[in-house]
Amino acid sequence: MQLGAVEKGLLPALLAIVMLGMGFGLAIGDFKRIFTTPLQTLVGTLGHFVIMPLAAYAVVLILGLEYELALGVILVGSCPSGTTSNLINYLAKGDVALAVVITALSTLLCPLLTPVIVTFFGSLLDPTGSSMMQISFFEMLKTVVVIIVLPISIGMAVKHKFPGFAQKIEAPYKIFSILFLVFVVAFVTYKNRENFIEMVLLVGLAVILHNTFGFLAGYLFPKLLGIAEKQARTISIEVAIQNTTLGMTLAIQFFGPKVALPSAIFSIWMYIAGIAMALFWGYVAPLKEEKAA
Repeated sequence: MQLGAVEKGLLPALLAIVMLGMGFGLAIGDFKRIFTTPLQTLVGTLGHFVIMPLAAYAVVLILGLEYELALGVILVGSCPSGTTSNLINYLAKGDVALAVVITALSTLLCPLLTPVIVTFFGSLLDPTGSSMMQISFFEMLKTVVVIIVLPISIGMAVKHKFPGFAQKIEAPYKIFSILFLVFVVAFVTYKNRENFIEMVLLVGLAVILHNTFGFLAGYLFPKLLGIAEKQARTISIEVAIQNTTLGMTLAIQFFGPKVALPSAIFSIWMYIAGIAMALFWGYVAPLKEEKAA
């Protein structure tokens, strides 16, 4: 199903507004965690651009997904984390400061890394180049810079210059972000309505496998490196929770609604799985210091 110019232009513009709000919640000082605990930050950040893309590729091969759906799984697996992961970490009583810096750093790296990963795995999915879809690395790079880096930078500059204003407007922006996510999920579902039922079961299975692998690998890999339990839990949530709004926006902008479907379904599942993990880690199996408190 073809999309009009208005539809293709509206979603990136709205996402840029969401990213501006994310910038209102960040300060230069938030990034000092990169230097105080570099291993934790690096593992959590690279999880988005190594663990999740590899997991996505493995899942699409195992399930034998058709090209467009497979590309959609790869795309959502190549996105950074979003503010949702910070919320889940807060509920899970994780290291929220670490979660914030991983989200910020992965988001700022995604303009370069997301197009590289999508282009690389897209070529593996279609080695003959027979697909009608062409992945434009430079166009995607330019788009992500415009809708991610510039708005966040402006938001951070506003917070630095007018901290009171940024603090007041941050909460309404969070509400807008949630409403925008709901809107995009509904939009993608509507655009895929003709064969939604037959696709949703297979894509749903792919999403569950992908997200579960993210939680497991995001937890076990830090533990193998000797990272403390609280930070390992935090990294697990950061790795498994993706910025699906970005995934849907890029899919619609460059490929079409069918490629956006895995991001839409991932959006729904990550809240279910994320809240379940938060309740388990935060209240069923809290850390020893939390029990003592």
